[in-house]
Amino acid sequence: MSNNKKTNHSKKKNTNPLLITAIAVGVLAIAIVFLVPEGKGTKLPGNIPDSSDTSNSTDTSDSANNSANSSDSTDSSIVSSEDAIPAVFNEEGDVVIQTADISETATFYTMDVEGTTVGLFALKASDGTIRTAFDTCQICNGSPYAFFIQQGDKFQCQNCGNIYSGDMIEQERGGCNPVPIMADEKKETDTEITIPLKLIKENADRFENWKKF
Repeated sequence: MSNNKKTNHSKKKNTNPLLITAIAVGVLAIAIVFLVPEGKGTKLPGNIPDSSDTSNSTDTSDSANNSANSSDSTDSSIVSSEDAIPAVFNEEGDVVIQTADISETATFYTMDVEGTTVGLFALKASDGTIRTAFDTCQICNGSPYAFFIQQGDKFQCQNCGNIYSGDMIEQERGGCNPVPIMADEKKETDTEITIPLKLIKENADRFENWKKF
């Protein structure tokens, strides 16, 4: 009798562990279903969006598109000698600019002067006058990067980084700004601005290293 009791007692202690594990897993699964709110998943690491969160994905996409459009809008307002057109000459070899072609956005011109590429630009200032200048900096000329870009009404030297408003063009000599072509150095009528070839040749040495990167 004592042996049978020991055997039965031993059987009760050796309950199948797999059964206990299965029951525990089932209880945990039921708890997860009832305790985790619907539609809330585990947060993914870093900035990686949860692909199940479609609204967040849409917002991110819209934000990216808006940024791209903003960037395109800003870039389209930038002009420089990359947009230059060939200068037009009269019979004497002087550069002739039609005033009707000039606006607040500068028009850049390039020309060959005895093997040297020379650049200049013209724009209409806020007072309606047309300003002209060589496309190089009075201080930085000699550097390959001594040329200007326009964004809005601002001009920036690509060598020193100094910025000038369009209204400052052709206003002073000296200093780090575009080499001015002053009123007494050119001829201007209601329809044309004529810049003498002699003046262009006198300034051609400023362009010996211009944009030779």
